[in-house]
Amino acid sequence: MAEYNLKQYLKKLGVSKVGFADVGGIANNFSDLPNGISLVLKIPKKTIGYIIDENYEQYWRSVHQIMDELTKISFKGEEYIKILGYNALALTMNRNECDMKKLLSILPYKTIATKSGLGWIGRSALFVTSQYGSAVVLGAILTDMPLEFDKPVTDSMCNECVNCQDACPVDAINSTKWNNKLNRNDIIDIKACSEYVIDLYKKGLGCSKCMSECKFTLDYLNR
Repeated sequence: MAEYNLKQYLKKLGVSKVGFADVGGIANNFSDLPNGISLVLKIPKKTIGYIIDENYEQYWRSVHQIMDELTKISFKGEEYIKILGYNALALTMNRNECDMKKLLSILPYKTIATKSGLGWIGRSALFVTSQYGSAVVLGAILTDMPLEFDKPVTDSMCNECVNCQDACPVDAINSTKWNNKLNRNDIIDIKACSEYVIDLYKKGLGCSKCMSECKFTLDYLNR
């Protein structure tokens, strides 16, 4: 009942999807908090429209506001769990030491999300949900609170779709379909991707074509 109430509380705060996962042993930095709570917040259709219009200044401003919103929700979730008498840690980007050059963190949010059964990894190496495509922002809370884990997703639902691969301006995406046995480097040239994205970001621009052209993202936009 406590975990049901926790999910309902987080959804009431505004998250789009919530899932629970066993993340024990994945990151030594957080070994005392083996249970993961994955938080998914959809990116509004209007924000995705900024990419299509190539209005990247407004896009990044909007995305950062969404990320800030999810961070606030994470802290409220941490506080809620602590009131119940358990340890908890809102896994913010600062606490997760996200390496922007490698686009990598200590405990990837995507790993928690797939283990929580909320979606899969696309050919683009972005997290994909059936409801919103890859138009989502991810967050997480770690805890020692007992949770009933959701069923992990271990395979991709992208099937034959290669929209993201075709849209990539630097050919960083190959045709390999993700499963949970693969590493990120098996499906994407992260060096080519990160160098291109970071260079654009410094200029106040952006790419995100793999997100906006994702079949599931397009389905979300057209609903």
